Amino acid sequence: MRLIQRASGFTLIEVIATLVIVSVLGTVAYVYFGKGFLESVTPVTRLRQTAALHRVMENITADYNVFPKWRSGTNYAKDAPVTPTYFNGHYYKASGGTSSATNEPEWPLSGTVVDGTITWTESGRLRILRPLTTLQTNIGAENTDQPTNEYGKNPDGTTYTKYTVIKNSFIKFENDKEQNVGTGDANNILKVTLKNENGETLTALFFSD
Repeated sequence: MRLIQRASGFTLIEVIATLVIVSVLGTVAYVYFGKGFLESVTPVTRLRQTAALHRVMENITADYNVFPKWRSGTNYAKDAPVTPTYFNGHYYKASGGTSSATNEPEWPLSGTVVDGTITWTESGRLRILRPLTTLQTNIGAENTDQPTNEYGKNPDGTTYTKYTVIKNSFIKFENDKEQNVGTGDANNILKVTLKNENGETLTALFFSD
């Protein structure tokens, strides 16, 4: 008796059929899941860019004078901070009393000074105060990109967050409506609006006396 031995393996038709099936399944998988896979990092990227824009505004705020200047005949709460009218590099906190005098005291570089019914205590040094006009210049002109501005410097100290300046001008409020300042108006409210590459915007107001 003669035995007929068949070769093991796949036929060409079986291989082609398998490839066709795999291609169809791959196409279906891409249509239904491909976009999700490709955009799965989008929320993380957007969150990072949002956080970076907030960090830029925080850097601007840190460069802004948050300590009010001394005023005459003013009630101050305990621990309220002030700086002298003519900045001497120090700030002071109210450690007792209620109301400041008519005339500004001689501010000591250490210790305390009596001012009306308030006792001011020297509480530390400050950097030179930043005028709003200087702050405005440092932020950048309106409708310009700022790819390497110091306010955009990242914590690593070598890379920058790019931002676009949408608004960087002085405004005023009349009848609860915002208006641009005119000739003779005081430049004491600076409005700043920044935008990141996602199109998100962030606005802040900076005040001075």
